[in-house]
Amino acid sequence: MLPLYTRVRNIRSRYLLGFAAGVMLSVAFLEILPEMVAEGEGSFIFLAVGFFALYVVEKLVLVHSCPEGECDTTTTIGWTALIGIAAESLLDGVAIGIGFRLAPAVGLTIALAVLIHEFPRGFATAVIMRTAGYNMRRVWGALSIDALFTPLGVVLVLLGFFPEGFFVPLLAFAAGTFIYVGASDLLPEAHRTFNKWVIASVLLGVALITALAPVTHLAGL
Repeated sequence: MLPLYTRVRNIRSRYLLGFAAGVMLSVAFLEILPEMVAEGEGSFIFLAVGFFALYVVEKLVLVHSCPEGECDTTTTIGWTALIGIAAESLLDGVAIGIGFRLAPAVGLTIALAVLIHEFPRGFATAVIMRTAGYNMRRVWGALSIDALFTPLGVVLVLLGFFPEGFFVPLLAFAAGTFIYVGASDLLPEAHRTFNKWVIASVLLGVALITALAPVTHLAGL
């Protein structure tokens, strides 16, 4: 709701997009994939399924992160879009829950990546819907679905709705979605025009995860 009620809408968002891309890709490559390999083999097919499944969903839903002033204002946010938003948020929560079950350090970094990604995604959803003429109740409804389905995914994992045998395939699926979001969604949007500070923001996201990984492991997480 920040772009609707505050002056945050005037802040350039491409730096946040770059930072989020660096974080999500680093979590996928440095945290999720090593944990996936350590827990079991034969899961890379699920990584590919996650990547292309999110590609199909996002191209159908058409709600994505975008820099200021460049959002598609003709997008229709109907039930299909809301289902897609809910599914992606639920998967984020499942990934967090499974990460914590397998290794708390992995769960922590996945949660951080999801949190950072939610800022540009929520920003885009709110701006697109308001510009397209939706009233505030509809905007609040879409943002609530986006926000509430992530903790719901965590709770479902903690309550045992997903057998442990599905943990590694689901983690691989989540890694595929993270790679898609970071490399195919956030990075291209952040780099619509060349800007060295966007590159710096991406590398800052990478550096953050690289620095946090040994700290969380040494802390016994």
